Amino acid sequence: MLLMFAPQTMRKKPVRILIVEDHVMLAESLAIWISRQPDFQLVGRAEDGEAGLKLCQDLLPDLTLIDVELPKLDGISLVKQLLALQPDLRLLTMSGRTDPYMVWQVAQSGAQGYVEKTLSPEILANAIRTVADGNSFFSPMFQKIKQEWLSQPDAFQKILSGREQEVLRRVAAGWDDAEIARQFAISANTVAVHRKHIRQKLELHNDRELIAYARQWGLDKGGDIAPGNANPVS
Repeated sequence: MLLMFAPQTMRKKPVRILIVEDHVMLAESLAIWISRQPDFQLVGRAEDGEAGLKLCQDLLPDLTLIDVELPKLDGISLVKQLLALQPDLRLLTMSGRTDPYMVWQVAQSGAQGYVEKTLSPEILANAIRTVADGNSFFSPMFQKIKQEWLSQPDAFQKILSGREQEVLRRVAAGWDDAEIARQFAISANTVAVHRKHIRQKLELHNDRELIAYARQWGLDKGGDIAPGNANPVS
């Protein structure tokens, strides 16, 4: 089991925590809560992924609490970049949603933990202590989805390539081929080929069925696929 519970013991030094969260009210609430825990210490806050990347390198916290959906640099990309720079960092991710696509992203990122934002402060405190102590903490819902959904033979990650997943996400969000093409710096014809291959692999017949499949797996969610976010990738 990946869910571990650490005993609540007083450390010689508090866990130094960096918050990377773009919702100001939640970030401020977390900061106040952390300040009230005798074994935690807030060392900084960032409101987007790029700022979080810099602060984490500058401050070297014991644990960084990262929202999965962030502006400028999303939480999953932030985790991967941080671990590429410093593999021993302790990173705990969080989100307001838990679906198969989210679970897959987090599981592939290398983060040592995940909690839903709806969980109690007691569970969050335990997750922080557990991850800071060198263990892993993934919520029961995370583990259930990973075991029951992602292990299915028709799970999206077993059928679709990474690019096909990204194209499908944008199809489900209502993007047209030209918008998707600009996002990935490819031609609209290439996007149409991707759509065709996705339908063939999933044995679906039209975009309506594609969208239903995407919703089933959570591929239709995420701030990076919101309408009007079709900027070319750098």
